[in-house]
Amino acid sequence: MKRATRGFVAWRTLGYHRGMARPLILLVGWGLFLWCDRGFAQVPAPAADTTMTPVTFNKNFEGGSIGRIEAQGPTSFRCWVEGQCDQRGHNRQANWYYFRMDHVKGRELTVTLTDFVGEYNDKPGAVAMGPDIVPVFSEDGRRWEHFKREAATWDAQRKEVTLRLRPTSDSVWIAHVPPYTPADLARLLAEVDRSPHARVEVVGKTTQGRDLHLVTVTDLGVPDAGKKVVWLMARQHAWEAGTSYVMEGALRFVTSDDAGAAELRRKTIFKFTPMVDVDGCATGKVRFNGNGYDVNRHWREVDLRDKRFLQLMPEVWYTKKAIVAAGHIDFMVNLHNTETGEYLTTQADDPAVLKRMQRLHDALAERTTFDPTGTFAPVKEKVDDTNSLFGEYRVPVMLMEQRIAMGRKLGHWPEVEDRLKFGRELIGVMAEVAGE
Repeated sequence: MKRATRGFVAWRTLGYHRGMARPLILLVGWGLFLWCDRGFAQVPAPAADTTMTPVTFNKNFEGGSIGRIEAQGPTSFRCWVEGQCDQRGHNRQANWYYFRMDHVKGRELTVTLTDFVGEYNDKPGAVAMGPDIVPVFSEDGRRWEHFKREAATWDAQRKEVTLRLRPTSDSVWIAHVPPYTPADLARLLAEVDRSPHARVEVVGKTTQGRDLHLVTVTDLGVPDAGKKVVWLMARQHAWEAGTSYVMEGALRFVTSDDAGAAELRRKTIFKFTPMVDVDGCATGKVRFNGNGYDVNRHWREVDLRDKRFLQLMPEVWYTKKAIVAAGHIDFMVNLHNTETGEYLTTQADDPAVLKRMQRLHDALAERTTFDPTGTFAPVKEKVDDTNSLFGEYRVPVMLMEQRIAMGRKLGHWPEVEDRLKFGRELIGVMAEVAGE
C-alpha cells in the first residue's frame, strides 16, 4: 500500500490479469489522483471525512476498463478513458469503459468521463462520445439502462460527459454500452449446442490462446445440396457489444422450435462467427487484437499460405480460413456498431449481387428497426476490411453499422431487447432474400 501525506488513497493489486499485473481495486478519497497501470500523484485537498467508507473503483472483471481516476471529493470523480492504440502506437480509440463503484448506496455521485479524443484511420480528432450518446448503468451487473438525458451532461468544448446518479444498492456498474463478455457467449453456446440442429466447433485460437467459435445450424434431416448459405459475423471490434446481442437474437431464433425457424432450417445452412476479437472482449480493449492489429482490417493482406499472419493476426487468419473452406456463400453480413450512423456497405460490383443486396437493405429498412442514414451503394474506397472478400473470393459480404445513439424509429437509445429482436428479424430476412 502507498500512503500519502494529504488525502487518502489505498491501492491494492489483488492479482494478475492474463499475465499482466494491474491495479484492480482503487480506494479513492479526497485530494489524490491516480493513473491505473501507471502510478499516481498527489494534489492538495481538504481532509476527508474518515467516518465514511471510501468509494472504491473496480475493473477486476471480464471486459473491465478505466484509466486514470482523480478524486475531486468523497463522491465526485474525474475518470480518464483508457483507450487503445494499434501496433504502431497510432489510431488511439477511446470507445470503451466499463467499471464498478462500490460503497455508493444513497450517495449523490458525480462522475466525469474524459479523454475521448483519439485518431481514426490515421486522422486525428476522432471523438467516441457526443450529445446524442448516453452511457448505461446497472445495479446488479446484468440489467442495464441508459442515464436520463438530464443526468448526462455533454461538454462540447472539453469533450467530456458528466454523469450524476444516486444508486439504491451498494454497487453500481457504468459502461459505454451494455457489455457482452466471452462468459456471456459461453453460456449462450452451451445452450445452443444442446439443439439437435446446431454444431458448435472451435476453428482456431486467438493471439492470447482463447477459442474462436463457428456455429452451424440447419435441418440435418434435409440434404445440404440445394440449401442456401448465409453467414453472420459479430464482434470484430471488442467495444461493439451491441453486435453480440444481435448475434444472440439470431442464434436463439434459428435454433428455436418456432415454425418459421424450422422452415428456414429446411432450406438454409446458417453459419455464425459470434465473437472474433475474443481477447479484446475479455480484457476490456477497443478494436485491436493482442498484437495491436485491427481485426476488421488486413483481410486482403492476410495470406492463408503465410504463417506470419497466423502469428500476428490469428483472429483474421482462422476466420478467413473458415469462410473460404465453406465454399459457396449466398449472403454474409459483418455486424458493427458506430456512434450515430446506420448503414450497409459492400465492395461487391456484380450487378446481380448488388440487386440482391439492395433487396436486403430495403426489406430491413421497411420491416425492422434498421434506420439507414443514407442510400445503399457500393463503397468507392476499397478498404482492406472483411468486405474485400468479394474481390478475392466472390463472397457477397456486406458490412452493417448500427448506431448506439438514439434512433428515429426506436425513439430511444438502443436497449438489449431491441438488439435481440433485431437479430431475429435480420437472420430471417437474410435467409428469405437468399432464397429468392
